[in-house]
Amino acid sequence: MKIIVCNIGSSSFKFQLLDMASEQRLARGHVERVGANDAVVTYWVANDKVYEKEMAIPTHREAVQHALDFLTQSDHAVLKSLQDCDAVGFKTIQAGERNGTVLLDDAVLQAMENYKSLAPAHNPPYLTAIYMFKEMLPDMPLVGVFEPGFHATIPQYAKIYGTPYDWIEQYHVVRYGYHGASHHYITHQTVKTLGLASDDHKMISCHLGGSSSLCAFKNGQSIDVSMGFSPQSGLLQGKRVGDMDPFVLPYIMERKGITLVDALTELGTRGGLAGLSGVSDDMRDINKAVQLGNERARLARDKYIYDVKRYIGEYIVIMEGLDAITFTGGIGQWDAELREKVLSSLRFLGLEIDQEKNARHAPVISTDDSRISALVMETDEEIVVARETMRKVAKVYHGEIKGYGDTNF
Repeated sequence: MKIIVCNIGSSSFKFQLLDMASEQRLARGHVERVGANDAVVTYWVANDKVYEKEMAIPTHREAVQHALDFLTQSDHAVLKSLQDCDAVGFKTIQAGERNGTVLLDDAVLQAMENYKSLAPAHNPPYLTAIYMFKEMLPDMPLVGVFEPGFHATIPQYAKIYGTPYDWIEQYHVVRYGYHGASHHYITHQTVKTLGLASDDHKMISCHLGGSSSLCAFKNGQSIDVSMGFSPQSGLLQGKRVGDMDPFVLPYIMERKGITLVDALTELGTRGGLAGLSGVSDDMRDINKAVQLGNERARLARDKYIYDVKRYIGEYIVIMEGLDAITFTGGIGQWDAELREKVLSSLRFLGLEIDQEKNARHAPVISTDDSRISALVMETDEEIVVARETMRKVAKVYHGEIKGYGDTNF
């Protein structure tokens, strides 16, 4: 079975073509800076980079079309036609009560339309890509692996807010959680790497990057996650404010004489690491500014580290212990100093860092005699989406494999 996996960001498009018989990656690519005249388009066949060029990519539609032309019509084509594929899987973000691993039928697409306001940077470009595939390949199975599906196991008391109950019951205002594919991959790989019992473990997955979240994972299930109703909540992030008292909004609206839309726009463009630092939403740029003595940049970095520590502390208490903590994402994988600052707070619980291993971003950065293991791992969201897509297609169309169902994965 050959599957195309699409991973769409607010200004990016990534894809992989996989042969699931061996889980071999046949081709992959990404388009960065979608919407710009100098977008960067890069493609690989197997492990070889075969194409890289700057060009104008005005919208996600052009990004998707360029990638599909590469797969089928370029000098490096790996498919005779798109009909050579068996399914397309999408790392989708939000569809409310229809979250999980589901076929992208009209009802699910309408749910994605209804929840655009929760994921305004992601749902619209995903819908664009999905409608394109529906037009070109009306008979091909399209599967959405929605981020909150992995967190369907979180207990109800941990999911709800203290809102009027009809907000929960009628309008589904709950903590959904996101980064499901990444947390799924990281947690299961950590259990496998350390040889932990499948039904007896306690770990924390730290997906730290431009978009960040932490997940508490106990005995094979997600039991809490830092992101809530929308991806805007949880940790301080690139341009996301993170957790904030909701009554800040009417206060600011009154004082500044602005509308709710204006206030939300300010939060989404001038908030987060970018707003606090005054430098950038990219931690690499912030780190350079810190080295130059920029105090606002230092404040933004310190706030980010504090938020990570705060959620780790909560999860240790909730799980009543901790076996392992794993870092992934651009910040989690490559910022050794940040990892050291976070993990040094756990020395009182017996976690000891191997400074040399941490400095070179080794797979295991705790000492051999540490009571808690600390790991660094590259995530693979696309293989999770591909596996879930294969299971769903096989279950629905062939009745061969029992999938995870329509509510979680």
